[in-house]
Amino acid sequence: MQDPQLIWEFGQWIARRDPGTARLAWTGGEVVLGVRQGRIHSAEGLDTGELADGLACEPTGEDDLLAEARSLASAYDIAETRAMGTAKEMLQKAIHDWLMDPARQLEIDDDEPALADGATISITHALVELVLADTQQNVAEMVLPDRGVTLQRSPEFLELYAPLRLSEEADLIVAGITSMATAGDVARDSSHHPDEVVRLMAALVTTGVLEATEPVIPAQDLDWPGTELDAEETTPKKIPMWMIGAAAVVLAVVIAFAAWMLLRGGDPADEPVVAGSGDWGVVIEMGCEPQDLQRMMRKRNIERKALRTVPTDPTNGDICFRLVWGSFANRAAAEEAMSEVPNDLIEEGFEPHVIEVVESDSDSGSGAEG
Repeated sequence: MQDPQLIWEFGQWIARRDPGTARLAWTGGEVVLGVRQGRIHSAEGLDTGELADGLACEPTGEDDLLAEARSLASAYDIAETRAMGTAKEMLQKAIHDWLMDPARQLEIDDDEPALADGATISITHALVELVLADTQQNVAEMVLPDRGVTLQRSPEFLELYAPLRLSEEADLIVAGITSMATAGDVARDSSHHPDEVVRLMAALVTTGVLEATEPVIPAQDLDWPGTELDAEETTPKKIPMWMIGAAAVVLAVVIAFAAWMLLRGGDPADEPVVAGSGDWGVVIEMGCEPQDLQRMMRKRNIERKALRTVPTDPTNGDICFRLVWGSFANRAAAEEAMSEVPNDLIEEGFEPHVIEVVESDSDSGSGAEG
């Protein structure tokens, strides 16, 4: 079985949105990507002459693929969207070759790359398009070679997934992953074709929207033939079944708590909020079911500057979210602004109310009812 660990590591680095460079090397070549805030600002190592050929013009001599695309667009009066689109196709082909090579290599450097003077490319969009377009499942099998792989939402899930603007079917599939589940479980529980579901999961793992871990292989009892105990040796005492059961319960509680902590969402400091640095906002919707989360993601994608999601404390093992409008310095300011909330954002039958959003250094914050 192919080892997907480097792919998973690459995806988790993308999800963190840390500035840096990633060197992807495969048997046929390499590319060095300079990434800032989830966007590719530079790409070196590819033949920029191939880009000029694709645009039917002469090269301008830039070593950086994206700089060459911007330069060609300017020099030959080519639409920058066309030039960058051609450059993106070249990048996707290179990354495809890296994903498909079992001998792939990955080196990540935290040094901040230079800021591009012009258009850039979303690395998340480029990778999702790449994996979803591979209907032969070749890439998906490299990312998720075993459907027993465990999947869970990354801490940055809501922040990363909403901008992708995938189909409602995709939203519903992803919204159903409310706790740790295997890729096989997700595919089996969906009404869509299993291959399509796995391809979607692979695309989201490649970009760090979902995190994957190797399946746990239960320990096997070993039978050592020909080994006899000395008559004077005492047989080890068996562990009582009640102790094994108690340990299993404790382990289940620990795993459930760890999963809840990972599913609480991104840091509120990263949320797009309206002017103000306070901790009060207006709750306009709340829900725990997959369709609720799907609806909230659609709203948030439309009003990203005004809306943020705030996880609630889990009850009965469920993970629920509030959709919060605005950020205000105190309760009075939030209550005064309630009349300004657009009516079309408020879920029918829901009574808007003010909460204080509590932060801590160790988690993403939860809402305290106000």
